[in-house]
Amino acid sequence: MFQQVQETIRRFRMISPGMRIAVACSGGPDSTGLLLILRQLAADLGCMLSVAHFNHKLRATESDADEQFVRDLADRLRLPVHVASGDVRSRAGQTGENIEQAGRLLRYEYFLSLVESGSADRIAVGHTADDQAETVLHRFSRGAGGRGLAAIYPTLGNWLIRPLLETRRQVALDWLRAREQIWRVDSSNQDLRFARNRIRHRLLPALAELNPSIVDALAHGAEIAREEEAFWDEYLEPLVQQHLQRTEAGVQVDVAPLRNMPVAVARRFLRYALEETAGTALRRSAAGRGGRLRRSTGVSDFGHVQRILALALRGRSGTTLSLPSNIRARKEFSTLLLEAAEPDRTPFRGYSYEVSAPETIEVPEIPSSFAFELIPLASGTARYNGSREELLDRQVIGESLVLRNWQAGDSYRRTGHRKSRKIKELFQRWHVSSSMRQRWPVVVAGGRIVWSRQWGIAEGFAPRPGSTEALRIRERP
Repeated sequence: MFQQVQETIRRFRMISPGMRIAVACSGGPDSTGLLLILRQLAADLGCMLSVAHFNHKLRATESDADEQFVRDLADRLRLPVHVASGDVRSRAGQTGENIEQAGRLLRYEYFLSLVESGSADRIAVGHTADDQAETVLHRFSRGAGGRGLAAIYPTLGNWLIRPLLETRRQVALDWLRAREQIWRVDSSNQDLRFARNRIRHRLLPALAELNPSIVDALAHGAEIAREEEAFWDEYLEPLVQQHLQRTEAGVQVDVAPLRNMPVAVARRFLRYALEETAGTALRRSAAGRGGRLRRSTGVSDFGHVQRILALALRGRSGTTLSLPSNIRARKEFSTLLLEAAEPDRTPFRGYSYEVSAPETIEVPEIPSSFAFELIPLASGTARYNGSREELLDRQVIGESLVLRNWQAGDSYRRTGHRKSRKIKELFQRWHVSSSMRQRWPVVVAGGRIVWSRQWGIAEGFAPRPGSTEALRIRERP
């Protein structure tokens, strides 16, 4: 068992010399075994240990007895102990989470607070290979894809580790019994009303009759899924950079590239887009209740992704779909919009920023930043806007320069065109979605539009021949 735990710690680089590790201990056999094993390995690992316990207050005197057991164990091992409690039932009532979800989030928020406060560098929790197998089965039964079947990760962020994840629960129990170490029994772990308990006590034993190594097989499957998810994350990154744009309410996706993607890639891409949008909704929700940890919304399951893909490829412009977590999908021309609804959202009132070049202006209403930079022109020869750089004549700085949103009636003459056109007509011709129009940025000098997003510098405002300096405009999401 020591060799297995040491190998898991080494393979996933869980602990480095000098680290302070808080061992999350509920008093149950897994976490008790983890605490004792790390206590014996601490000198070799070069780490300092403490004990962390969260009292959920769900089982009256049993919960308090668990807490006292952990305090006594920490005292016997001469380790500092951190203890907190929380009202899990109240949390569940406020957020709509079930009791298990609410308890887990409260517990992990406490553990994270120990890291944030400097009481520990990492938190060690006692999930075993059996927990991994149960999680895989639970998620498979609910239709999870690759990411869900990756199940429990050996590490979470840079603050949580699971040294027992490759160790069987029975091995830990045998190890404790051989040392005559007692542990606490959580009576709720026998309650078959909970799906995880039915999987543990009924489904897994039945599957073990077909394959005695079922736990190992499921754990290996989870590891394969994790590696494949890592590949997909890396594969999707350039596609996301090219074809997905984050907005204040969610994301927008170019439809054309989706048509050329293999179906597997398109599904993954849209799942990423949905999860980004769900993240917007969860951040709003978390901010509203003071929470920091996210919980799964189930928004990116196979059925939802398929509906979004069908909307993108075959839906008519203007078609809308409603999804869980108040997410709305809408197709507008060649763009797919995914937005997290905000019930009490303040109506958009526009924006207007005076420009004192050179400077960078943050526009949270879009959200973007705009850099106004003075750049030299080589040999006194003007560089025109035939290149991708958008250069204004230096003289416009002498006028009142304003960055604002498009307004009804706005028009301007694009470089190379003979007459001025209303920007609204350009929106229609270029299929700009209605949700983007009201926030569309333009730059005004002396009451005239001299620059617009996408269509660039207005005719007559490019650097003049002989200019030695120009004003460059660059938008950064």
